[in-house]
Amino acid sequence: MTRHSETWAKFSAAFAAAYLSADRRVLGLFRICFGLVLSYDLLRRVPEAARLYSDEGVLSAHFLQRHPQASPQFSCLFACSSALQVKFVFALIGLVYVAYCLGLCTRLMQILAFVACTSLNSRNLFFEDGGTCTTILLAAWTLFLPLSERYSLDALLSDARRSSIRARVLARAARQKPFVSLAVLAILLQAATIYYFNAAHKTGSTWRHGEAVHLVLWQHRVNTHFAFWFAHHEPSWFSPLATWLVIRVERLMPLLLLFPVLRTYTRGAAFVAALALHGGIALMMTLGPFSYSMMALLLLCVQGDVLDAVGQKLPRKWLLWAIRLRSGAVAKLSRRFAHRPRSALKAHAPRLPLWPAREALVLTLMVASAIQVRVDDPPPNGRRLEQPKAFRALLMYPRMQQFWGMFSPDAPSDDGTMVVDATTEGGAHVDPFTGSAPDFELARRGLTPHPAILSDYLVAMSIDANRRYYPELKRYLKTWHASTGRPSTDRIVSFSAWWVSHESPKRGELSPGPVARRLLLRARL
Repeated sequence: MTRHSETWAKFSAAFAAAYLSADRRVLGLFRICFGLVLSYDLLRRVPEAARLYSDEGVLSAHFLQRHPQASPQFSCLFACSSALQVKFVFALIGLVYVAYCLGLCTRLMQILAFVACTSLNSRNLFFEDGGTCTTILLAAWTLFLPLSERYSLDALLSDARRSSIRARVLARAARQKPFVSLAVLAILLQAATIYYFNAAHKTGSTWRHGEAVHLVLWQHRVNTHFAFWFAHHEPSWFSPLATWLVIRVERLMPLLLLFPVLRTYTRGAAFVAALALHGGIALMMTLGPFSYSMMALLLLCVQGDVLDAVGQKLPRKWLLWAIRLRSGAVAKLSRRFAHRPRSALKAHAPRLPLWPAREALVLTLMVASAIQVRVDDPPPNGRRLEQPKAFRALLMYPRMQQFWGMFSPDAPSDDGTMVVDATTEGGAHVDPFTGSAPDFELARRGLTPHPAILSDYLVAMSIDANRRYYPELKRYLKTWHASTGRPSTDRIVSFSAWWVSHESPKRGELSPGPVARRLLLRARL
């Protein structure tokens, strides 16, 4: 071997170790965590399933097929019309997510989970945000990873089916080797891209002057009870410090993730920083799955050495208990499988190498995603780039977008919600989205009672571009009493929909500005 080939071999090995290799234990832990994230994302939609996802709600499937929110827009939920059908599909999706989390039929569940989360998003794009995009991208990139080889029921059953102890030992040894694929590099680059552009887009005065975090604390429609309390007790130094830290952490993350040496420390530090940053966001705001998906994404970047170090700190009796539990389960299952003859055809069937096709598809997605980054995040004075049609279809059907700019270029300095003043046949006034009398001081006085996903819909209805969906709102209000099981005296005969907003208090103040009302729609039914 020549010196040139030796140098190339060393460089290739070092590059593969740094950017193409993933510890299979990390992949197993990711599967469990991401399965919980997917389950949370589903559960937060369940209370509003009938109103937001069925034809009985605010946006029917047949109306969307004539007036799509995006092109293309496809969802398996378009086949569900009634609220009962939607709830049944939600239950099936929940079973898929549970099986994914447990690692049962994992390869199939990876595909079904990807289809499920893209269908949930595409059924009603009013809720699409950075959290749903991150979740879809994670589900897509991890399709190419072996998530079932550690900490899964599939691994347990695989060991139980092996006829000898030697075969089990060899299988476990194979699972201890790192997994090598371009998909690992794609995930690292995806995480670096998210942080880089989130920091690059925060160019407004609220971020430069340290006011952004203070303003975020006054977003009553999406804040938690803790954020509401903290906004009234915020120290003067908190917002400038927290704003500075958010920007610095986002700028530092790409370097920590892509630094070629000391990866155990740099990526471990990135994971800890992600826990602090996104844990803080989750404590303050209900932004769907964004915070939890980002923590799961950074978990994928952790090196196996970190798990070894953590394992050494655990009590020895815990490890022995886990080993005995697993060995007992394998032994019990082995006795059950021992009486089942294995098909000779299946036992000796040749396996075709699928990794070339896998790597080719990953590379295609990487190229398409790189172009999409340029499309969604163009430079200030650069020429706008168009995505090739084939790549656009590949990315846009599942909605794999790449715009990253949460609270940018400025944090919002106002807050508001839509209030509907509906008159019933019995002469009462009610807001169908709260079930109570219309309250025009709702957002100014405190946290809104709407779930975050419903708040997103109410905000979307205030945007002029969405006026074409007003007929669906009118249809929903016309049948509101029947769909909610109310008496005929509660039938709505007329309504007016208002966007009610107020200015957030400046730093050091506690009183929001006066209420401003803007009429969106008025109609008789």
